[in-house]
Amino acid sequence: MPQKDDAAAHYDLTQKTIFDLYGVLLGQVVQKEEYVATRFRQEAEIAFLEGSGTELLEAASQTLVRQKAKLAATDRGVKVCDLSINIVAGTILQIAKQAIAIRHGSERMDCTTEGRLISGSCVRDLIWLGRNQAMHFEDTKPGSSWVKLFNTLNGHNAPMFSLAPPFESRAMAILDLLGWLRYEQYTSDMRDLGIHTDPDANI
Repeated sequence: MPQKDDAAAHYDLTQKTIFDLYGVLLGQVVQKEEYVATRFRQEAEIAFLEGSGTELLEAASQTLVRQKAKLAATDRGVKVCDLSINIVAGTILQIAKQAIAIRHGSERMDCTTEGRLISGSCVRDLIWLGRNQAMHFEDTKPGSSWVKLFNTLNGHNAPMFSLAPPFESRAMAILDLLGWLRYEQYTSDMRDLGIHTDPDANI
């Protein structure tokens, strides 16, 4: 049976976890930005070396090999950051989805409050179905719970929510769409969905 008090307790108990996850998330975002900037410089250096005359290219061959190895390592760094970012973002969505289920019931439509309208959808569905996609992104069959949502979102934000490969979590894209890179927006949406009532809840 849905319980308002239990939902509020869940919110209170998970606040510090959410706040800590935000710290990890933003740290990974910064790290990715640094990797991307490094990759841009490395690609420019490689293009310069490869565009040099034959004589210069022969003299710089070892440098070119090293730069390509560094670029491969940087590409891996970007991928690691992307994976970490989406894992953390998916965890935030999972915690929020659990709060909705505790408050309103085990089915998405048990929650009759939709929240803000965003890109043809609503906060409730972005949380619930975005969490489903993050946990089951390999299941792109038309009957999958989140596929219809992503088709709608992609109509407003192409190609961010495309169902084409690669199949991977889009949890961070959902958080970005929700505006949840700001912790205050997360707490505001949780309040609007009836999870808690204290606008100045302490961490």
